[in-house]
Amino acid sequence: MKLRTLIIVAVALAVVTLAGYYIRSASLTTPENDPLVGTQVVDQSILADVSRIEISKEDSEVILELDESGDWAVRSLFDLPADFGKLNTLIRNLVDAKIQRKITGREDRLARLDLNQGTIKLLSEAGTPLIEITFGKSLSGGGKAFVFGREKTAYLASTSPYIDASSNNWAVKTLYKFQADDVAGIQFSLTDESWGIRRDDKEKDFVSTLPADERTPKQSGITSLMNRFTNLRFVEVAERAAEESTQTWKDAQENARSLKFTLFSGETITIKMSQWDPPVPEDEEAPESTEPSVTYLEISSSQADHSINSLMDRLAFKASSYSFSGIPVEISEVADVPEPEPEEEEEEVSSADASELAQPPQEETDQLPQEETAQPEIIQHIDGNSIIFEVKPAKKKESVNTEEEVEQPDSGSGDSASSENP
Repeated sequence: MKLRTLIIVAVALAVVTLAGYYIRSASLTTPENDPLVGTQVVDQSILADVSRIEISKEDSEVILELDESGDWAVRSLFDLPADFGKLNTLIRNLVDAKIQRKITGREDRLARLDLNQGTIKLLSEAGTPLIEITFGKSLSGGGKAFVFGREKTAYLASTSPYIDASSNNWAVKTLYKFQADDVAGIQFSLTDESWGIRRDDKEKDFVSTLPADERTPKQSGITSLMNRFTNLRFVEVAERAAEESTQTWKDAQENARSLKFTLFSGETITIKMSQWDPPVPEDEEAPESTEPSVTYLEISSSQADHSINSLMDRLAFKASSYSFSGIPVEISEVADVPEPEPEEEEEEVSSADASELAQPPQEETDQLPQEETAQPEIIQHIDGNSIIFEVKPAKKKESVNTEEEVEQPDSGSGDSASSENP
C-alpha cells in the first residue's frame, strides 16, 4: 500500500506550506532570509509517488520497495515482507520535521557536523529520485543537522530520526502466527515415543489420543506451550543452500526437536528446531568458547500452496534458543504420569539362616535326635609314662543289628534240624 494511506494522520497534522524541497534557487545569503526555514523537511506532495526507499549508512544499505501486490518488501533481504510500522514511523518523522534554521553554507564548517550519519532516498517507480537527505550529528540544543542531496548548505531539523541501515532490522520477524484457541491437537516427538493429545473444542480439556491411557495431560503446561509457539519468529536469515553446507548446520541436525499442531480447520503445522552448541574444549584449562549457540527454525504447513513452505525451501532461519528449550522431549513435561506400585518387600534372611539354606540336604541319620545318635567309644590305657586315648568309631545301628542277627541261631532251621534228628 502507498505510504500516503498509512501516514494520513501524520500528514493531516503537518502544516502545508508553499515552500518545499523544490525551492533551491533562492538566495541563501543569510539564515534570516532563507525561504526554507519554517517549512517541512519532506513535502507531503511527493509521498504519493514514492515506490522505493533506499537507506544507507557507511557500508550498509537497505532497499525497500513496493511489490506487485502493493506491499512493501525488503529487496536487500531476500524480498521478505517489510515492517511497515517501522517504515511508517520513519516517514512520519520526516514529514513532521521542520527546518528550524540554516546552520552554515561554508564548506570548512560542514565537516564539523559529521554529515555521515545516514542517507535516505525516496524514489519513484521509474527510479527517479524525489528527495535525498543526508543527516549529521544531533546538536546540543535539539534537532539534527542535514543537507539536501549533494548541496553544500546544512540545516537543522526539529526532529532526530533514527537511521537504521540494517536490512535484517527492517524485515517482519513473524514467520507464522495462529491462535491458541484454534489448536485441536498436538503431537509430541518424545525421547522414547510419539504421544498426542486432542480436544473437541476450545472450552474442553486436552485428553490423550490413546484409547486407554493413565497419563493425564498437564492443562496449564499445555496452554503455556501453545502460547509460546503461536507466534513463530526468527532473528537472522540466510540462503538455505549456503547454510546447509556449513558444519554448524550439519552438527545442529544431530540435536533436533519437533512437534506438530493440528488446528480445528484441519491444517497441521509442523515445527522443527535444531541447535548447535560451541564445542567444549578438551583441555580443562583452556578457556570456553565465546561463540553463541545457533538455533534453526523450520516450519511446514499441510497446505501445499502455503507461502511458508516455499519460504523454507529457499531460506534458513535462525531463532531464539528459548523456543528450542520449550519443545518437550520427556512425557513428564506434558503429562502427569502415575507412580508405579511399590514392589512387595522380601523378608530379610539372617546370615545364619542363609548359611543353613546354603547347606546341602543331609542324610536322615544326621537329623536324628542327639540321644539316639551313636557315640564314639574312648579307651584309655597307660603305655609307659604316657596316657594314650584311643577312639573307636561308633558303629552304625544297622551294622549292629546285622551282627546280632548273625550271632543268633536260626530258630526256624533249629526246629527243622531237631525234627529231623531227635
